[in-house]
Amino acid sequence: MSRIPGASKKEAIREIRKIFYASQSPGVDAVRLGQRIGTGAEGEVYEIQDNSDLVAKVYHKPPPPDRAEKLVALSRLGNERLFNLSAWPVSTLRDAPDGDVVGFVMKKISQAEEVHALHSPKSRLQKFPEASWAFLIYVAANVARAVAAVHEHGLVIGDLNPKNILVTRKATVYLLDVDSFQVSADGKTYRCEGGFPEYTPPELQGVAFRDVDRAQEHDSFGLAVVIFQLLFMGRHPFSGRYLGAGEMPLERAIRESRFAYGADAEARKMRQPPGTLALESMPVELVALFRRAFLTTNRPRPRDWVELLEALAKALKKCDLHSGHYYYRELRDCPWCGIESQARVRLFNFRRLGEDSRRGHFRLDEVWKEIVGVETPGASLIRWDKILKAPELSEEVEVFAADRESRLNRALIFSAIAGMAIALLLPLQFALIMLILTGMCACRIARAEPPLLENIRSRQRQAEEEARRLQEQYDRESENRRWSAKRDELLSQKETYENLAKIRQFRLQELEAEARETQLEEFLDQFEINDAEIKGIVARIKAALLSHGVETAADVTEDVSHIPSVGRSQAGRLLEWRRSLERGFVFDPARGVPHEARVKTEREVDALRFRLENELSGGAHYLRRVKQEIETSRQKLQPLLTQAGQELARAKKDLAVAGERNSPVLILAVLIIAFFIGWVIKL
Repeated sequence: MSRIPGASKKEAIREIRKIFYASQSPGVDAVRLGQRIGTGAEGEVYEIQDNSDLVAKVYHKPPPPDRAEKLVALSRLGNERLFNLSAWPVSTLRDAPDGDVVGFVMKKISQAEEVHALHSPKSRLQKFPEASWAFLIYVAANVARAVAAVHEHGLVIGDLNPKNILVTRKATVYLLDVDSFQVSADGKTYRCEGGFPEYTPPELQGVAFRDVDRAQEHDSFGLAVVIFQLLFMGRHPFSGRYLGAGEMPLERAIRESRFAYGADAEARKMRQPPGTLALESMPVELVALFRRAFLTTNRPRPRDWVELLEALAKALKKCDLHSGHYYYRELRDCPWCGIESQARVRLFNFRRLGEDSRRGHFRLDEVWKEIVGVETPGASLIRWDKILKAPELSEEVEVFAADRESRLNRALIFSAIAGMAIALLLPLQFALIMLILTGMCACRIARAEPPLLENIRSRQRQAEEEARRLQEQYDRESENRRWSAKRDELLSQKETYENLAKIRQFRLQELEAEARETQLEEFLDQFEINDAEIKGIVARIKAALLSHGVETAADVTEDVSHIPSVGRSQAGRLLEWRRSLERGFVFDPARGVPHEARVKTEREVDALRFRLENELSGGAHYLRRVKQEIETSRQKLQPLLTQAGQELARAKKDLAVAGERNSPVLILAVLIIAFFIGWVIKL
C-alpha cells in the first residue's frame, strides 16, 4: 500500500468506490481494490492493487461501533506469528482517512480448502488424493498448534469449527473469521457471538453466546472434536447408536457426556457406528486425552495434543496389502482394511513410488474447463471462387488462337472478293461450279491445326491428378476429424472418471457374486448322486451320469438331458433335486471375497484413475497441439493446392481453346452474300 497521492477532485470522484483507507501507524494509507475474489454472508473479499500478498474484506454494511472497536483492537494485537497462521486483521479499512470502519486488510491465503474436505472419502480423494492417515494426523497437530498460539496471546476463539479452518496440501493450517474471536482490550471484553452446537462444550449447550464470556477451556472442547473428526474419518465423538428409549439428539448427547466410543461406551448407553475406527486403535496416551476432553471438565490444552499426535505420526506402519493404509504399529492387523471391506468404500488411495513428488491435486472441474477452453480449428473449406484467378492461356495456345483468328479473317476476305468476282465475270452456268470450288478453297484457308493437342490433354490429366492428390492430403491432414475424435475421447474419459465409484462398486459386487457362487459350488459338491435318493434316478441312470463326470449336485446342469439313458423327465428330477439343496444354502460373509482379490480390484480401479488423470491432465495440451498441426498443414498445403487448381484451370482453358475450329458456315455465308451482291450489280 502506498501513501495517498495528490489527485484532482474529478479523479477522486471517479475512484471513490475503489479507494479505502487503512489505519496503520504512523499514518493512513490508501487501499485501491482490485478484482473481487470471494463473497460471503458478511462481506466481500477483494485483491489489493500493487500488493499481491494482502486482500481486503469489505462488509456489506458498516459494522456496529462495538465490532468496529473490536477490529481496531485485533489489528493492534496482530504480529507476524498471528498473520502467518490466520486471516488476522493487518489493519482496519475506513471509508475516509478519519471515517467509519468498513472492513479490514488481511494476509492472502491461496490454494487451501476447508478442513472438513478431509472428512468424507469422496471429497478427500478428490481434493487431497495423496492424503494418508499420517497426513490427517499432521493436520490435526497443526490445528492444535494454531489454537495454542492464539491462546498464548490471551485470546479465545469461541466459534472453533472445521468451516473456520483452512488446510493446504502441505498440511499448513490457517484460522478464519478472526473478527469473531473473543478479545479483551482497554478493560473491555468483545465477545464471540457465534458458534455451532456440535463443537460447543456441555456447559454452554443452549446458552446465548452474546451473553457469556467464553474461556480457553471451551475452545479445548471444540479442538478435541475437530481432532477426533480428522482421525476418525469425519465421525463425531457423540454420534452413535443410542441404546436407551427414544431419540438422542447430538446436542443432548454432548450435554449428557454420552461419548460413543471406547470399551465403556455401553455404560453410557451408546454404541459407536459400524464401520468406524475403534478408539483402542490409538495409543493409550491419546485415548486418555480423548476421554478427558469428552468425559471431564479437565480438558487437554492445545499443546497437550501436539506432542502425542507427533508421536503417533512417527509410530505408524504401512499395510502389507494396501500401500495407502497406515496405522498404529502396535496393532496386529490393519483396521482400515476391515473398515473398507465392511463399509464398501475406499478411504485412501494406493501410493506409487515417487508419486508424492510428481503429483499434486487433480481437480477435474479445472482440468475440464481448460479442455473446453481450447477453440475448435476453423473450417477447412477452401473458397475457390475467392482464391483462383481467371486462368491465362499458355503461350503456344495463345499463338494458335491468334493464327486461327488470322486464318478466319483471310478466308472471309477471300470469300467476299471471290464471290463478287464470280458473279460479275462468269456466266451463270459456270458460276455455280466456281462457287463450290471457291468455298472449298476458303475453308481450307481457314483451317488451323492445333499444336500438340495430345500434349495439352496429357497436361490436363497430370494437373487433375496433382490437384486430387493434394486435396486428399489437405483433407487428411487439415480437417478437424482428428481434433474432434480426441475431444470425444476426452469427454468419454471424463465421464468414466466421474463414474469410478460406480465402476469400483460394480467390480466389488462381481467379486461377491463370484464368492457366493464358489461357496454354493462347494456346498453342492458335498451331495453325491450315488448316495442320494432321487425319485426315478435308478442305478443304471446313476452309472450313466458317473461315466459322464456328473458325480455331485454341483455337476447337475441343463446339459444332463443330453446324456444317453437320461431322459427329459429324469433330467428335470435331477435339477429339482439340485434346487431343493440350494434352498438350504447359507452364504457365509466371513468367507466372502478374499482380501487379496478385493485389494487387487482396488489397485486396478486406482490404476484406471491414475491413467485417466494423466490423459485428462494432458488433454488441453494435446488439443492445442493438434489444432496447431492442422493450422500449420493448412498454411503449408493451401498454396500448393491453389497452384495445382490454377494449373488445372489453365489446362482446361488451353484444351477448350485448342479444340475450337473456325466455322465453315460463316465463310460460305459470306461467299454467297458476296455472290448475290455481285449478281445484283451485274443486272
